[in-house]
Amino acid sequence: MTRLSVLIVAEPGFGTSIQDSGRPGWAHLGVAGSGSMDPLLADQLNRLVGNPTSAAVLETAGGLVLRADGPLTVAVTPDVAAHHVPDGASLRIDPHPDDVWGYVAVRGGIAAEPALGSRSRDSRSGIGPPVPRAGDRLTIGPAPAGGIVVDQGAPPVRRDTFDVWPGPRQNWFTDESWTRLTTTTWEVTADVSRVGARCQGPALTRVADGELASEGMVPGSIQVPGDGQPVVMLRDHPTTGGYPVIAVVDPDGLADLAQARPGAKLRFRPAAGAFDRT
Repeated sequence: MTRLSVLIVAEPGFGTSIQDSGRPGWAHLGVAGSGSMDPLLADQLNRLVGNPTSAAVLETAGGLVLRADGPLTVAVTPDVAAHHVPDGASLRIDPHPDDVWGYVAVRGGIAAEPALGSRSRDSRSGIGPPVPRAGDRLTIGPAPAGGIVVDQGAPPVRRDTFDVWPGPRQNWFTDESWTRLTTTTWEVTADVSRVGARCQGPALTRVADGELASEGMVPGSIQVPGDGQPVVMLRDHPTTGGYPVIAVVDPDGLADLAQARPGAKLRFRPAAGAFDRT
């Protein structure tokens, strides 16, 4: 029987977790979808090593160091390329300098135990594989049947302007607030995580006072707490929230927004076909 290779975690880095394409369909039970913060980049790396895009990868905010126990083929950031890693060799995984999240895909995928149909770690609930720690041995699954066709990919080109749709509580805010949201250059604060990204700029003010009962949310929801500073909900967002949602970021741009580093400048604009407040 062929021995499966193993990745040994030498240094776990920051914010490192096992992720795949997520676990949709459980929000009615309060379980977020989770999954890779940048699924397009994770999918690209999986394809470079011949994996299906559903294969589990390692996601990290940087400083992850791994050692191969057995030969491996991996694709990593920031170079978006496949490499052969000989037995005993080490590799370090960091994001691209302009990104928050980096990835390593290994041919065969990370063979973690799935939970609710996914190998993704939910940072809020703890559902999914445990956070990798120094000394952990991560088993790699069997190599897929197909070969490697391309071993180099193009680095992603990041956008800084994001289409938004009016949220379910847009009418809780003044007309000027919608204008501010969609014309201001916002700055991403240091308060970023897999849960959400807080933006800083002119306060968005309400016309409706009082408390809002918790209601469902989707990734990309822009909540506005009492200080008027918008918070964009990301992969591990709560499934319900009590702050009004003024807008929702179009899903096509959410990965780029999740990769915006603290200090980055970004803008929101009404999505084509989005109705205006009347």
